[in-house]
Amino acid sequence: MNRQWKSSLSRQFVWFMSGFLLLILIAAAGLGLYSQSIEAKYEEKVVDLRQKQQYAVELEDSLNDMFFEARGYLGFRIDEPFLRNYVTQKNMIANKIKQLEPELESREEKEYISDLQGELVNYYNLFEDAKVQVASDNTEGLQKLSQDQGGSNLVYDLRDQTRDLVSDVENEISTTEQDLVDRLSNLQMFFVSFVIFLLLIATILAGIMARRIGKPLQELALASSQVSSGENVEMPHVRRSDELGELARSFNLMVKNIQQNERALITSNDALVEQSEELKGSKFTLEQNVKAMNVQKKVLEHRNELNRSLASTLTKSELLQSIITNMIHILNSDKGIIVMLNQGKDYASLGVSQEKVHEWIDHLLDGPGVKAIEQKKFHIVQRQASIGEAGYHGVEEISNDIYIPVLSDNEPVALLCITRIGGEFTTDEVTELSDLSRQISLALDKLRLYETTENERQINREILNTIREGIQLVDREGTTRAVNDQMCTMLDACFPDGANEKPFTEWSSKFLMQVDLNDRDAVNSYVHDVIAGVKPKQSELIYQTKTEPSLFIQMYYEHLYTDGKFIGSIFVHRDITREHEVDEMKNEFVSTVSHELRTPLSSVLGFTELMLSKELKPEKQKKYLNTIYKEAKRLTSLINDFLDIQRMEAGKQNYDKTRINLKEMIEEVLDNYRDHSKLHSFTIEDLADKHEIIGDGDKIKQVFNNFVSNAVKYSPEGGTVLTRFRAENDQLYVDIRDEGLGIPQDALTKLFTKFFRVDNSDRRQIGGTGLGLAISKEIMTAHNGDVLVTSELGKGSTFTLVFPLGIEKQSVDSKSGELQDSGVLIVEDDESLALLLMEEITGNGFAVRHCRSGEEAIELLEQMTPEGIVLDIMLDGLMSGWDVLKTVKETERTKNIPIFVSTVSEEKQRGFELGAKDYLIKPYPPKNLTKSLIKSLVDKNNNGKILVPDYSFEEKEEGLSD
Repeated sequence: MNRQWKSSLSRQFVWFMSGFLLLILIAAAGLGLYSQSIEAKYEEKVVDLRQKQQYAVELEDSLNDMFFEARGYLGFRIDEPFLRNYVTQKNMIANKIKQLEPELESREEKEYISDLQGELVNYYNLFEDAKVQVASDNTEGLQKLSQDQGGSNLVYDLRDQTRDLVSDVENEISTTEQDLVDRLSNLQMFFVSFVIFLLLIATILAGIMARRIGKPLQELALASSQVSSGENVEMPHVRRSDELGELARSFNLMVKNIQQNERALITSNDALVEQSEELKGSKFTLEQNVKAMNVQKKVLEHRNELNRSLASTLTKSELLQSIITNMIHILNSDKGIIVMLNQGKDYASLGVSQEKVHEWIDHLLDGPGVKAIEQKKFHIVQRQASIGEAGYHGVEEISNDIYIPVLSDNEPVALLCITRIGGEFTTDEVTELSDLSRQISLALDKLRLYETTENERQINREILNTIREGIQLVDREGTTRAVNDQMCTMLDACFPDGANEKPFTEWSSKFLMQVDLNDRDAVNSYVHDVIAGVKPKQSELIYQTKTEPSLFIQMYYEHLYTDGKFIGSIFVHRDITREHEVDEMKNEFVSTVSHELRTPLSSVLGFTELMLSKELKPEKQKKYLNTIYKEAKRLTSLINDFLDIQRMEAGKQNYDKTRINLKEMIEEVLDNYRDHSKLHSFTIEDLADKHEIIGDGDKIKQVFNNFVSNAVKYSPEGGTVLTRFRAENDQLYVDIRDEGLGIPQDALTKLFTKFFRVDNSDRRQIGGTGLGLAISKEIMTAHNGDVLVTSELGKGSTFTLVFPLGIEKQSVDSKSGELQDSGVLIVEDDESLALLLMEEITGNGFAVRHCRSGEEAIELLEQMTPEGIVLDIMLDGLMSGWDVLKTVKETERTKNIPIFVSTVSEEKQRGFELGAKDYLIKPYPPKNLTKSLIKSLVDKNNNGKILVPDYSFEEKEEGLSD
């Protein structure tokens, strides 16, 4: 082992790398030490030069400061602070020179210091002479001293010498640093050269090692290649003692073992080949079985999905779509359709365009499906595939259509059509399809039953919600089972999550919080007794709510029984606030009428009795008779008010309408009040140019009298009663304003209610029955007008009477051959159906115009305004019926025209959302159209009702729906 290690390639490589690394380390260490010594030497020298530079700069600064202080002293001739600072700087210059002298090495620098000191001595002596001249205030002596002895030149020489010294030191520093940079650059060049030398040595040694290792490896690789080719070769280098020899010996041994095993492998290979052939056959069979299983798996998945839909889907469109989709996958077909044989022709399809679907449904009774429907069994049709079905193959294909009727009680309720392109339906598939049709029939029966039940439930709920009373159903435990909308809005007794089936403790606490505190205990006891099945002391209970405004509710109940067993109760909450208010007003009215009737009647009886029992002078008799006449007129007016309000409520009030001038009428009314009311002034402000309306003069005058009378009556302190005329938007506004008591805001909404009077002590002293405003409101409404009121308590009120000014409307002349504002427009591309509809409509007295396309319909509507439009959805041209419907509803002139959709398309909801008046699905009897048309044209208030959630004219909905 030791001998092998000594001769091994690893040992040779280790010695080679170790020597190479050692040489690199020695060279790097030597260069590093040399570089460090050079840097230390130059760093010390630079530090000394920096110190010398600092002393020279400080000396220069001190000289400049000294010259500045001396000039200050000579210029200003004061000792402080210039002379003191001069002495300080002089001493500092001496110290700086002492510090600088040890740092000077060259002869030139030392001579400079010596010259500098001599010049300074001359300057100091010159300054002492100048001080004498300053002391004697001899300016001319100073000037002469400066000129004769060169004082200024001496200063400049000293400054220049100092600057030269600083400059010499800086140059010396720069030279030293550059010298250091040059030495380091030379050292780097040497190091790079050394590295290149080492790399060259390493390359030579690597070549030697490669020759010693690479060539034997190449020979071994050649021998291995020959062995792999089946040749008998003796391995080279088996006698070497290094790793290559070990490799050669191992490889030689491996070759011998391989040759021995090769013969055994050849023998077993023949057996493996035979087994491989057998496995290939088994693999093909297995793959075919897997493919069949995958197909069967998908079929089972779709069958399970179909069964799930048939069992759980309760939406017709979803159920039909699931049936056709899964049936096509189960039968491995290409496309299909299922259609209900009801009036709506509900359908679902897969792989068929909507245009073809509608065409197929339109001709359902003319196609091969009729045979399946009549015979109540399947019918298969073979036909040549269409171009679209054959696709890009360009060969003649055969398509097979199978029609399967879906029977319920042995009557067809739906028809299923499935198409397979290029393949026939097998007997098993037909049998399977027939079985599935029976399951589909059961699912459709269940769906019809569910829809019927759901419709009945919805109808019951709608009926419950239309009841004005609040209805609440609770079981015997007190849990709420149902409430109607009126209960939610009236008492705010519903929950925001929409789930109103709540236990008693939860809903009762919310309900009782809406009850007034004084009635809460009685209501709580009443509810507990009813839920417990106990008959309360009183069958009905009246309570007041805490809501704003407060309501009066009459509450009663009914117990529910099934087979004699108590199962729950129904609470009914009836809003009797109006009845309560009417009772209150009636009581108030009785009190008021008693006063209003008794007072004038007492005067009449009293003065009559007085005249009968005594002999009176003629002037007194006349005075008493005038009083009796005045009180009798007051009674007559009161009785007339009662009769007017009764006739108006019964709808028996007649109006004799003629052309009247409101300004002349109001002036006549105001003239009467000017004679009797001395505290008030009556003025008219006219801002209108028209004052004539059509109306009943007596009734309008009665309205003016009522409002002027109230203005006078409710301003007992007097003031101005202003009547203003103004015209806006074809309406005449008459404002009657007073400066009286005003009306509280909470009373404004009840102001025009009969018998209502504001509850105020100030007004109790003012007579009245509370009928005048109610009568005036009814009269204005009968004249297509209105009454508006604004008031501020304590500052007066303004009543505004609104009269329409549009007395006559100019009729639009009809052009010859056109329908201007009458008749019916039929938009239908089927000439036969259009002719049938035209005969039916004209037979009922309507003029008719017909067109085939949407474009022609829009063009006609620009020239005419029909009373109704009969519209088909599938039309000639580029525009569909939906486009025509949208355009009509977006146009201001035509948006209120009733539209009757006549089509085979089962999209009722879309038609109604776009504003259709009725939706008639073909085929239908024409008389149904005329009935709907006549009903709509007679009831003009129904025109233009529209609900549009998805289109641009949605913003007009509010204006159209009133």
